[in-house]
Amino acid sequence: MIGHMRRMGWGAALAAAVWLLAAPASAQITGAGVLTGTVKDAQGAVLPGVTVTATSPALIGTQVSVSEANGVYRIPALPAGTYTLQFDLSGFRTMTRTNIQLAVNQTLTVDMVMQLASVKENVTVTAESPVVDIQSTQLGNVQNTAKLVGVPTSTDVWGALAQTPGVRMQGFDVGGSHKMQQTGYEAFGIRGQSQEYMDGIDTTSGSSGDMNYMDYFSQDQLSVTAAGGDVTIDTPGAAIISTVKSGGNAFHGLENFTYEPSSFVGNNITPSTAALGFTGQPNLEFWEGHAELGGYAIKDKLWFFASYNQFRINKAYSGVPQSIATNLTIMKAFTDKETYKPTSRDTLVGFYEWNWKGEPLRGLSATTPKESALAEFSPSWNYSGRYQRVWTNRLFTELSYALSAFDFPEQPNVDYKTNPPRQDLVTGLASGAGWGSGAGPFDTGINKPQFYARATYFLPSKVGSHDLKAGFEWQDFGTTFDRSGTSGPILYLDANGKPSEIRLTDVGDPAQFGKTWTGPNDHDRRVSAYFQDRWSPTNRLTATLGVRWDRQRLYYDAGKSSPVLSSIFPTNNLPGQTLFVRNSVMPRLGVSWDPTGDGKSVIKGFYGRFYFNYADAFTGVDPVGTNTRDYVFLNTEGDGLYHGPQDLGTLLRASGGGSTAFDPNIKVPYTDEIDASYERQFWGESSFRVAYVRKMTRDNFTTYNLAREGQFTVPVTTAVTIENYSTSGPVVQGTQSFTVYDIPTSLKGVVNNLMATMPASVDNGAQNYDTLEFAFNKRFARGLFFDSSFDYTWRNELRANSSSNNPQSADPISVGFYQDVYPSVSNRQKTHSWDLHFSGRYELPYQIGLAANWQVQSGFAYARLITVKLPNSGTQKFFMENLNNNYSDTVSLLGLRVDKAVEFHTVKVTGIFDLFNLLNSNAITNFNLANGALFNQVNGALDPRTAEISLRIDF
Repeated sequence: MIGHMRRMGWGAALAAAVWLLAAPASAQITGAGVLTGTVKDAQGAVLPGVTVTATSPALIGTQVSVSEANGVYRIPALPAGTYTLQFDLSGFRTMTRTNIQLAVNQTLTVDMVMQLASVKENVTVTAESPVVDIQSTQLGNVQNTAKLVGVPTSTDVWGALAQTPGVRMQGFDVGGSHKMQQTGYEAFGIRGQSQEYMDGIDTTSGSSGDMNYMDYFSQDQLSVTAAGGDVTIDTPGAAIISTVKSGGNAFHGLENFTYEPSSFVGNNITPSTAALGFTGQPNLEFWEGHAELGGYAIKDKLWFFASYNQFRINKAYSGVPQSIATNLTIMKAFTDKETYKPTSRDTLVGFYEWNWKGEPLRGLSATTPKESALAEFSPSWNYSGRYQRVWTNRLFTELSYALSAFDFPEQPNVDYKTNPPRQDLVTGLASGAGWGSGAGPFDTGINKPQFYARATYFLPSKVGSHDLKAGFEWQDFGTTFDRSGTSGPILYLDANGKPSEIRLTDVGDPAQFGKTWTGPNDHDRRVSAYFQDRWSPTNRLTATLGVRWDRQRLYYDAGKSSPVLSSIFPTNNLPGQTLFVRNSVMPRLGVSWDPTGDGKSVIKGFYGRFYFNYADAFTGVDPVGTNTRDYVFLNTEGDGLYHGPQDLGTLLRASGGGSTAFDPNIKVPYTDEIDASYERQFWGESSFRVAYVRKMTRDNFTTYNLAREGQFTVPVTTAVTIENYSTSGPVVQGTQSFTVYDIPTSLKGVVNNLMATMPASVDNGAQNYDTLEFAFNKRFARGLFFDSSFDYTWRNELRANSSSNNPQSADPISVGFYQDVYPSVSNRQKTHSWDLHFSGRYELPYQIGLAANWQVQSGFAYARLITVKLPNSGTQKFFMENLNNNYSDTVSLLGLRVDKAVEFHTVKVTGIFDLFNLLNSNAITNFNLANGALFNQVNGALDPRTAEISLRIDF
């Protein structure tokens, strides 16, 4: 934590300096939009020299452009909002176009026909706002404030993701049940490799998570690009871009308080689920408070916005008696943003966000009791300074410096010296001091300074208009993934309650952590540059041609180790080292064609290559990182405890830089994406879209024992008792024989770990996802909006031979590689999935609102996991059958809202009643997949029907 604070100190000083010169970034990752169009006269001739002035409550002052020789105008770097455009040219009437709804990252085409006038006369054109972006190639969804707070959701970023076309969730929120729990998700099949940007700051944790828990109510708009990203996007997963509210020329605020006592929560336990161990997982307490204020210090010059949010949730978990333990989470967040416009061409923004999360029993579940859960108390902070300048009618530039960071320690709840940590390899049950996964509790932190420089230039020509974009990015992702040793150096690995194996780790004395020994400090320093030409030879056709270059340098700082188990692990004092450098070139090609010429239809085609973000994926080869060794446990004393090297049998597995080599020829994984879509605008600012998306991932990497690759050749026939869980005791289904394959005796105890591209036996990690999507959406106008979509995905992917028992995680089998001892069932699995999303709101007379949020998702494919102990390779797991033979329950979640508003002068007070899981579904979302006494035991299901009341004040 001290190291993080030091880095924060110099970073804060630099940010403060940049803030004095800074401004809001544009481009895709900061959420700015573009208004463009062609100005003509009544006879259809283009008009150059027309002054086009944009005004909006979201914009400080005005922004002015002049139409070029071909009649095209372009106004870049606009914040999302409702715009009015005024067109002025001598000899013509002043034309005004109102009600232009510009969203995050959107390019809208607004054409204008000028009318001759003998006298000065203003004409206001009131029409439906354009909805269809006929130039960009992205596929996704944008939610503004009205949508974010207008329907019943979890009021966090995952609630917004759950409503996004192309996104499939790995957890389901009912009345806040999953709020701020880093719920997993995928974008058109791709898990991870996402990007999260909050007001221009890259807050991505590793290659997928989010380092901060944004205050949902402080968001102005939130955009999710699930496919078709341009050169500003470098990874193949979802790109989540949020913009925080700004001030304004009038004071405004939103104050919200939500309350949900246990008496508002129903019961969805049935005899059938009770027989599988389901004891319910209701929210026992939930409340959230939010307060914000935005406004001005100097009108049209200096704006401010600030907010504070806090919530508390306490819930029960299935299989854990409430009298013994519940899962409590507390979150606090503060957000501050200032916008200053010293001249008509320059804008500056300073931004700061801080939040804190406390979860005393992280990991609690039916298989992880209270004593084995881990305590989390973690802060995170983000700040930025940005500078934006409109140089001419054509040229726009921006500079930005930012930092995103967090500190995340885990602590056991009992002393490992009296309660040694144990995990059962067969049943998954944990006991003793909390261990978590891998090498035990960690104290991890991320410090990510980042700098961006971007420019756009509009170049008209005789053969059409060119919208040029260029950028430079620098980022140093630094992570300290420290195994602090607070649960000791030893994990006992039992099999059905009996000593079987033992894991030794090279952690030092926890009291000396950071003194006589350190954890790893690893970095992925990225330098990127990109160039893109969005060329419109006509006003109906746009071609996007772009290329992005990324350079990733993986290196680690100096470190030292002083292991408690000095007879097993050496003491190291190692200098820093560059691991490797990789350069990647990513082409992007797109075509958009308006077949009708009215700006309301578009046919799009897209091809793009996206290389993976390494981030912290290589901490396992840092020699100062925590090393582990798994042995057969001989238990010489018969007490189930380790007394020295005499208790160690054959070496089975090892991990960490001390036993893992790095393949210098490792490749950067990438995804090739091909899209085709058609979109049409209809009545009431609505649109329909049909799309096909194919994502193809290649050259995935992993760590595996090279000595064993291709060496599982010795057949072993073993009889396995097939058992199921029952509340009255295990139910034996019978015995089944499996012919599995062991390694030769000569390889027994040989560990030759290698981090490398996945072997040819699994096609080097190739995976394919094909999705057909239908979407029908209506922008919020005339008291109505709705978003709806349906996706069907065909999947060809590698699946890991393990599963999560986390009650909040659906689809518990991860994507990954393992060396298969049962080739009758391949590591590669072909399955399918489908998802339906609907959210909408309608405002009745007398300020009564009705809203709904409906999420339907197919169950996950699964198979029973068989565990066997082989003579030479030790404990091995494999799937009993292909995953496509079994699917879990289809999830159908319906939420409804009724609200009533009353206005007092400029203050609007709204009472809100939400009802989640209206049908009281108890679809099972997670159950134990390990064969044995606990197979099919329910770890998690949908929370029961839940009511919630809120009071909201807008002014």
